[in-house]
Amino acid sequence: MKIEIREVTKKYEEKKAIDGIKMVIPEGSFTVILGPSGSGKTTLLRIIAGLLYPTSGKVFFGQNDMTDLPANKRNIAMVFQKYTLFPHMTVEENIRFPLESIKEGKLFKSRTYTDEEISKKIEEILKLLHLEEHRNKYPSQLSGGEQQRVAIGREIIREPVIFLFDEPLSNIDARLRYEMRTWIRRLHKLLKKTTVYVTHDQSEAMALGNLIALLNEGKIEQFGTPDDLYYNPINKFTAQFIGNYPMNFIPFKFKDGDLYYNNEEKIEVPKNILDIISTRKVTKGDIGFRAEYIREYDPKKPVDKEMILIDCKIEDTEKVLDQHIITLKHLNHQLFFVTKTKKEFKKKEALSIVIHSDHIYVFDNRGKRIQI
Repeated sequence: MKIEIREVTKKYEEKKAIDGIKMVIPEGSFTVILGPSGSGKTTLLRIIAGLLYPTSGKVFFGQNDMTDLPANKRNIAMVFQKYTLFPHMTVEENIRFPLESIKEGKLFKSRTYTDEEISKKIEEILKLLHLEEHRNKYPSQLSGGEQQRVAIGREIIREPVIFLFDEPLSNIDARLRYEMRTWIRRLHKLLKKTTVYVTHDQSEAMALGNLIALLNEGKIEQFGTPDDLYYNPINKFTAQFIGNYPMNFIPFKFKDGDLYYNNEEKIEVPKNILDIISTRKVTKGDIGFRAEYIREYDPKKPVDKEMILIDCKIEDTEKVLDQHIITLKHLNHQLFFVTKTKKEFKKKEALSIVIHSDHIYVFDNRGKRIQI
């Protein structure tokens, strides 16, 4: 089921939690709504679910206007951060409950599903989620990951048209989080249902989503594939938010055909970058580059004309498994450099780095990216 959000705004008094969002979520896609705390992620998800109503704008499922329809009429499944399982019911009883609750008839209501149909569906869900051996256990006897699988199973059994996840993995440890990501990915491939998933964790978003909507202060900064957001950020916010390490930025001024740092020291940059800045008439902005694409300068080798050379000092070093995470200082700017070399680095040592023009981004003074 395709979801279309048309100019949706949600106001609380004068504050806009969601500000004129337009977005089309394709049928069968796994779309992640990503952003920092307070960006409007959960508000948008709740509007899609029918738990909140927009101040203005429309929400469509396919061709059907769902804007004013309550949540119980939308045939959606919603999995929350808290598992919301019935503690006095076993795994099997928890999964069974939604089907036993569905009844038809205006005066004398009767169950929609027979006991045989319900039992068959429960067996399918238990097998799908590998919960067969836990069927007679109570929620308190399960791990966090197992409880979340039961919560998901309870939603799957209703056969909803859309799945909504609100930060479902926040309460479990790192190893289980990785395991549950695998489960959720596998379920999406099997069920092929439109899925919308909210998280503040960009690693989770990149691992799960085939589309990501990056929110900031109630607006979509960028909507695209994980590769789009990582390799082709359209602004500084996306460039900083996406990636294991924030993108490095060095401010520049352009005057008299050359580039300068803020302290008026000249920057030697490849000609193609200089030409683009000149053509676009960018008087000031930022050069950006990712920590993982920096290389240590080798004085025995000449600097390639497609490279930028930057002289720095080491402020701090941290070793994480096979990686060195080095904090550098260039003029008054802090930079991050990640390398897998076995060389030891010492604080306050001088270190020169080089970045190839293929891995350099240019942003104007409003934070908008200039395509090179």
